Amino acid sequence: MSRTRQDLAPLLHARSLALVGISQPGRFGGKLHANLVRAGFEGRVYGVNPRYESLYDRPCYASLRELPEVPDCALLAVPNARLLEALEEAAQCGIRAAVLFASAWSEPGESPSLQSRLREVARANAMAICGPNCMGFVAPGRGLAVSGYDVRPGPVGPIALVAHSGSVWEAFLQNRRGLAFNYVVSAGNEMVTTAADYALFALSDPGTRALGIFLETVRDPATFVAALREAAERDVPVVVLKTGRSERGARMAMAHSGALAGEDAAYEALFSHYGVHRVTSIDEMMDTLELFSAGMRPRTTQVAALLDSGGQRAMLVDLAEAEGVEFAPISGETEKTLAGVLEPGVEAANPLDAWGTGNAADDIYAKSLLALDGDPATGLTLFAVDLYPLDDASQTSYPPIVESVRAELCNPLAFLVHASATASEPQMRRLRGLGVPVLMGTETGLRAARHVLSHAEFQRRRRRPGAGAAPPPPRPADLEEWRARLRQAPGALDEHASKRVLAAWGLDVTRERLAEDLAAVLAAGREIGFPVALKTAGGDLHKTERGGVVLDLGGEEALAAAYRRLASRLGPRVLVQEMAPRGTELILGVVNDPQFGPMLTLGTGGIFVEVFEDVRMLMLPTSAEAVREALSDLRGAALLGGARGRPPADQGAVVEAALGLGALALDLGDLVAEIDVNPLVALPDRALVVDALIVPASPGR
Repeated sequence: MSRTRQDLAPLLHARSLALVGISQPGRFGGKLHANLVRAGFEGRVYGVNPRYESLYDRPCYASLRELPEVPDCALLAVPNARLLEALEEAAQCGIRAAVLFASAWSEPGESPSLQSRLREVARANAMAICGPNCMGFVAPGRGLAVSGYDVRPGPVGPIALVAHSGSVWEAFLQNRRGLAFNYVVSAGNEMVTTAADYALFALSDPGTRALGIFLETVRDPATFVAALREAAERDVPVVVLKTGRSERGARMAMAHSGALAGEDAAYEALFSHYGVHRVTSIDEMMDTLELFSAGMRPRTTQVAALLDSGGQRAMLVDLAEAEGVEFAPISGETEKTLAGVLEPGVEAANPLDAWGTGNAADDIYAKSLLALDGDPATGLTLFAVDLYPLDDASQTSYPPIVESVRAELCNPLAFLVHASATASEPQMRRLRGLGVPVLMGTETGLRAARHVLSHAEFQRRRRRPGAGAAPPPPRPADLEEWRARLRQAPGALDEHASKRVLAAWGLDVTRERLAEDLAAVLAAGREIGFPVALKTAGGDLHKTERGGVVLDLGGEEALAAAYRRLASRLGPRVLVQEMAPRGTELILGVVNDPQFGPMLTLGTGGIFVEVFEDVRMLMLPTSAEAVREALSDLRGAALLGGARGRPPADQGAVVEAALGLGALALDLGDLVAEIDVNPLVALPDRALVVDALIVPASPGR
């Protein structure tokens, strides 16, 4: 259930502060005061500490009750032993927000824990809380540098950042590349106010052009999803560095945050659904945020690149292919223009190594840049060169070249520095002063470019007529009857019962009959038509491994012999089933993620599904386009197009089956824990469910 949206104005837009625990210069409470002064906070700051009568030429108050007004926010620079008392006093005074820097740690087994008691006080009084166990926050436009550690906020900018790591928070604040923020928040333990709350607040600020989140876990899934949805609707790119990809990383994230990291595949599905850009390193995050802060929206999904090195061009091409960045196929007209500019023997191509003898280099680069930029296929131009300090004083260095053509460029331009360790600070400052981002590394820069290109395409798709979730297939008229059956099911439905549910939602299932004696088995074989498959129906898990499946039974004699063998080992109850034609085996499924609800899974299927692990997950509701994209992303995607002489599969039928299963999951979501369709056989004219299992949710799940 979604919580009421928190009002964070008393926290992040505070106009008056109570500094509880103010102290001498150099101590934590003193640094809090010094940071506010240095940041230019123009509001009122009340020092609270009974040990002093005055500090910093202002009176000190013995308690919050003695203040001449009720401040917006209390900064609690006190140890754990005094934290509860201080927060209770703030709540009693009507203060609407507080920052808790101490850890709020409790001895193991202490109940209720200190953090639980603090949370109860805050929620009972509708207080916004930053922390506990946080570094504080910075809002440069408000002069708010709220931290007991030395911070020097830079200029106000369009990036909002929320970090679950204090070190990451500080790294972004101390960046030397000119990244500028309107909010930088160290969320700490998120006792009351979560990353989702900060994100929603930042999105309400028209100055926010990009949102970065260093994320260990999501403590409020409903609000987090609401924030991602709002960001997508407002076209504010969200860049997330989510830890816990690996099993060990997830354990470490849990140890640090005190909360489960969550299933990584579910996060991938969530991020894909809302166009979130997942990065894997802080450098990649900084490169990506720098591009987004420039407001780039490329018109195509391809890049043009200008270089001064053949070796680096080959390196760029290799890395671009690995990162999924495509170079624009420039037109013959562009090639002709370049040929008239370049020195003899230099290939007119994209990416372009324009270096020749070095004569008239500035003119060649300027005209080449304009030619590549003006090509209709170009969405983003990368000037992929190293900015050497030795060239700082030279008029033929790269910044003057950009200055000479900047006004004529049609598309976004970024510099990409291959060797960040040798990049000239003066040249980078000059370029950034022109509004040209500088990406600090070939790999991270290409990834950042991919994020910007994909974001523009994501927004174009969202705005197309009919975009969004596909209309759900019609519900069965007896929906409530199916829901009642699932509620009453004592455990997992067997294959036959599972297929009946799937058929009710429009999936194509095999013709089959249940039988419990030889006569019924033979009658079923005659009715269905040989050849048939025979399966045990005495427990459906891992039938193949138990020797419970016999295929290609061509007549009554073979069927009878197979039934006698199967019944003697696994019981008399069996399923007689049509033999599915040979096709491409896929897996479809539904899992009910504990954080984000029902998710659709699809992948390469069959008996080796656990071995190949070629599966994608989609958040529901999904669209036909999203299902098609997920299918094309599979390592086994080529099999659907026809392989080794087989005809291509009807991918439209696969998409319809996936959408039908997704509709079933949404209609019955609270009653279903898991659905496994394996295999779904993709054929030239249909997609056939050959085996299935539905696990109802246990009561109270």
